[in-house]
Amino acid sequence: MHLNSLELGGTQINAVDLAAQMRRRGVESILVGARDTIPDGPSLIEVAAARDVEISLYDPAPTIIPRARQIAALARRHKIDLVHVYGSWGGGARPTFWGPSLFGRTPWVQTVYEMSVSDKLYRHMPMIVGTGYQRDEQHDRPGRTILISPPVDLIDNDPQVQDGRQFRATHRIEDGLLLVIVSRLDASMKTVPILAAIDAMRVLPPLGATLAIIGTGDNVVLIRSRADAVNREVGRDAIRLIGALADPRPAYAAADIMLGMGGSAARSLAFAKPLVVQGEAGWSSLFEPSSAEKLARSSFWSPDAVPDPAVRLAALIEPLLVDSQRRTELGLFGRSFASERFALTAMADRLVDFYRIVKGEYSSRDWFADLPLEGRMLSAKVARLSRHALRLSPK
Repeated sequence: MHLNSLELGGTQINAVDLAAQMRRRGVESILVGARDTIPDGPSLIEVAAARDVEISLYDPAPTIIPRARQIAALARRHKIDLVHVYGSWGGGARPTFWGPSLFGRTPWVQTVYEMSVSDKLYRHMPMIVGTGYQRDEQHDRPGRTILISPPVDLIDNDPQVQDGRQFRATHRIEDGLLLVIVSRLDASMKTVPILAAIDAMRVLPPLGATLAIIGTGDNVVLIRSRADAVNREVGRDAIRLIGALADPRPAYAAADIMLGMGGSAARSLAFAKPLVVQGEAGWSSLFEPSSAEKLARSSFWSPDAVPDPAVRLAALIEPLLVDSQRRTELGLFGRSFASERFALTAMADRLVDFYRIVKGEYSSRDWFADLPLEGRMLSAKVARLSRHALRLSPK
């Protein structure tokens, strides 16, 4: 299993969770990650260790063919039967194509839990997507495509198992209702919804709510600046930036209301918390029986922009703050929905079946069918280099 990164992120945590489950089903997974993706602070290595899963580190070569030889050598050393590449970024697909899967010698699959399937991805290898709409959009794709929802461990992510009181005590959030976001604090996809939540606290503080933001990323300075500004405006620490946590489950357990998208939203439901889903451009929606199917189909995400994201978000949150019965009802509904739709054990069973099917399907014919894509990428690279050389040439 080639991990796209060793940072704390949904796709790679899903890979670790599924690897632990695979072992119980007779599948031994060798997890491989690039050493240069280890972040400062908590990383995926701690997450894997907690699940008794080891990650083998390697130093990726700077170009594709030498890196392909590295991946091929790892595959030979461990006598693997199949390569599973996680993510459409992270440098795993092309080295696999040119390495262990060269000429179709070793079958491989790719998981794409991003919100769209890039036209730069190979089309003939088996692929796993995480949303219903992506599965439907790929209906004419030559390679087998299956939906396996980003899984959630309903045993470890259980409100009866985790205790949120220690989280509140540690971070001195003893009074009032707690809103929680667990997310990367990145410019891509994450900043707009997080800033909307921060700005919404201008309206919500009279109700005594606190917003705790768990995570870090490349845009943490901007996000912290906005949080500090709103805190000064309302005259109290209404927003707390907690930082990254290798184990954020106590934060979920402590929350009264969760805000989020993707895998974090799914985990919120497992914790029986009322959930407000946020999209990357500011849209938001309450997860409830009337919206559940649509939100799950899009993996709790939307690309839609709205005129005033903070106002829309505050209007969804405020009724929940004053209605504890409604919060309880939505939490119980969410937990039931999670149990039916994306329990880790069920998704692991589906993955094992997929491995068994595709192991005998991928062939040299599929490999050669994807060669034209490599040709197009090479032509595009030559064109870019030529344009760059022309710009640098003396007039």
